[in-house]
Amino acid sequence: MKKQANIFFTVCFCLFLAAVICMTVLNMGETSTFIENRTLAEIPRYSGEALLSGDYFSAWETYLTDHAAARNTALKINTWAEIWLLRLPVISDVVVTDNLLLSFFEYGRWDTAYLEEASEKMADSLKSLDDYISERGGSFFYVGVPEQFSYFRSKYPDYLENRDWILSKTNSLFSGDLKERDISFINMDEEFEKLSKPEIYYFATDHHYSFHGALATCKKLVESINSAAEYNLKVPSEDDYILKMLPNPYIGSRDRKLYGLSGIQEKPVIGVLKEPVSYERFDNGVRTDAPLYNLPQTDTELVAYEIYMGGDIAETIIKTDRPELPNALIYGDSFTNAAETILYSSFNETRSLDLRHYSAKTLREYIDEYKPDVVICIRDDSCFFNMDGNGQTGED
Repeated sequence: MKKQANIFFTVCFCLFLAAVICMTVLNMGETSTFIENRTLAEIPRYSGEALLSGDYFSAWETYLTDHAAARNTALKINTWAEIWLLRLPVISDVVVTDNLLLSFFEYGRWDTAYLEEASEKMADSLKSLDDYISERGGSFFYVGVPEQFSYFRSKYPDYLENRDWILSKTNSLFSGDLKERDISFINMDEEFEKLSKPEIYYFATDHHYSFHGALATCKKLVESINSAAEYNLKVPSEDDYILKMLPNPYIGSRDRKLYGLSGIQEKPVIGVLKEPVSYERFDNGVRTDAPLYNLPQTDTELVAYEIYMGGDIAETIIKTDRPELPNALIYGDSFTNAAETILYSSFNETRSLDLRHYSAKTLREYIDEYKPDVVICIRDDSCFFNMDGNGQTGED
């Protein structure tokens, strides 16, 4: 009897092990994870150097961890327990409050003297670009927007770091350096402060602004363009739109890290012009029927920030066939996406580049070829001094 029991449990264990292996093999076909918003590890490539250094086996460990059977289920259960049983204030580098999810930062402060050099270096690079654009008859505008954790930094619990000490200095240095060089700088941190920072302007579970925040940003930008470049562009206003709250649950970039278990419920808003502006759209050089909003097929699907313009695209062109209006070039990180759904209505042709993905030409080569009347950079304050990606200005 004992022997039969041992055989039975051995067979069960082998079947369980085989099932785990089979499920892991099936998971190997997946290349990305929506819930974590990242690319999964690829099968390691063998090389003698990697084998000797130990990197080869380390890469296999990472790969198998990413593709392990029931990995998402196990992580989801663990996250649920941390939120609802242990009530941890910080989970997966996300600060969890009753109505907001924010970035977690390590404790401690350091010398910020380096910021002065970083700010001047970026300002000099942007001044060179500003001059380059001016020589070709265009105008340059830099829009600085706060990242969500920066916008809500007063909402952090007292016992957690909110980095106001570095954010405030970064903002004041950069603003001063750009203005000293006569670069048109729209400081939305200051503008939002004047409006008492409405909570509706930013997502509670995402690092981006909402449609309301994007609209307020575009309104100030176009007002500044009209004032500085002596245009009479249509200034976008909430009165121009029918605001629609989608029924779909919204999962922001921070809630993705928590497998959507934070319990904070929010729904995204889109704006539809009361007087539509017809347009043609081209993505990466190909004409497309893709609308401004990448809407889901059902009312129950999860939606993310990618509903605006379909997410980050290397190059998008929107033509409205109104030659009496100026042409615009927008470049920047994903904060441009929501803004693009608004700004196109004020221009004849609007081109948008994400230099993290676009490499066919440098920014200056692109400006040389298309000669936009207005060039707009939109970046958030967490990357003001980052000269990679959309921090490039196309200098040799």
